[in-house]
Amino acid sequence: MAPYEPEPMPIATQRYTPDGDAEVESRIGHDQQVIAAAVRDVVPAAHFRALVLIGGYARGEGGFRHVVGKPEPYNDYDYYVVVGGMNRGAIQVLKQQLLELGHALTERVGVEVDLAVLQAETLPVAEYSLMHTEMLWGHRVIDGDRGILDTMPGMPFAGLSLAEFTRLMLNRGSLLLMNRKALVTGATREPEAREQFMKYLFKAVLACGDARLAVARQYHPSYTEKVKRLQRMHWAGHRQFYQQYEEALESKFHPDYTQYATADLEKCLQQVTELWLETLAHLESVRLGRDAVSWSDYVSPAVSKGQSAPGLRGLVRNVGVTLRDYGIRELLTNPRWSLRYPRERLISILPVLLCGPGLVHGSNLATTLGLTDGGWHDMTCSYLEQWHRYS
Repeated sequence: MAPYEPEPMPIATQRYTPDGDAEVESRIGHDQQVIAAAVRDVVPAAHFRALVLIGGYARGEGGFRHVVGKPEPYNDYDYYVVVGGMNRGAIQVLKQQLLELGHALTERVGVEVDLAVLQAETLPVAEYSLMHTEMLWGHRVIDGDRGILDTMPGMPFAGLSLAEFTRLMLNRGSLLLMNRKALVTGATREPEAREQFMKYLFKAVLACGDARLAVARQYHPSYTEKVKRLQRMHWAGHRQFYQQYEEALESKFHPDYTQYATADLEKCLQQVTELWLETLAHLESVRLGRDAVSWSDYVSPAVSKGQSAPGLRGLVRNVGVTLRDYGIRELLTNPRWSLRYPRERLISILPVLLCGPGLVHGSNLATTLGLTDGGWHDMTCSYLEQWHRYS
């Protein structure tokens, strides 16, 4: 593997998509104006600092498709609403207002709109995280102070903790578990459900590419750059992986799920689950400094998943979350898990749950989720509820 190369600076672009025509770009640009105006109506003017678009559209890598001859953006619109001078109570009220506004805007523009709050005062001490590094490298200020993020500290991709990618794999693996549950319950009959099923598969495949790049200290948020770097890498199964990756990438930029109308969903899920398990095992063996990872050992709280804040402050936080969400009984009967942040429970048991109902049973697994007992269905329902809370 070649040494890590300097990170290319983001290309100044006014585009939202890599190859959309003027009609596509105009449609997305109009959506930005609509959303910015709506946000201004909700956020007090004295506290508004900026509306920052992040993700694919900010980098000029958003997806689109044509529906009945008209262009439609396909990926979500993700934003940070940067505010300043607001106390905790006001922030909580604003978060709820923006949540409701996001739902209303989703209906209005036909694309899911996510509006998260970011306090300007926290930017100089922002956490060194995958989300923040991607935002810092590729963002677009739709409204407000164009230099709002200039106070953030430098965050080179090569220095990111591998635990950040463990978290990414947790989130994408959870989508695979949702797919497994949908198959078990027969919830994949409608075209919309099949489309979501395939979309989740492709998200998991793309995350596997990110994890491979991260282990090699080659991660970059731009898909143009990811493709170049993945093409230079080689490992057992690389050729098959890259075929899956190209298919997932095409679906991200130019989604057409009609071609999967008769696809064998069980087979598709099995293939991607195997890829996900193989990639997570590789990631975690490197992160933990082990030759190999056994899922039966991995489920133990003795194996850190890197999701808990270090030091006494992190320990106190974890105990507080356990008391709040699981109760005093959990703290007394399951102390080792109680000292970990709940995301550690989730990533610990996820590889086992993904094996499906036939291979999951026993109270030892259930206690990982704070349950006394339960089969695969009960554990999966509990897992997904907790994942939505802590993801």
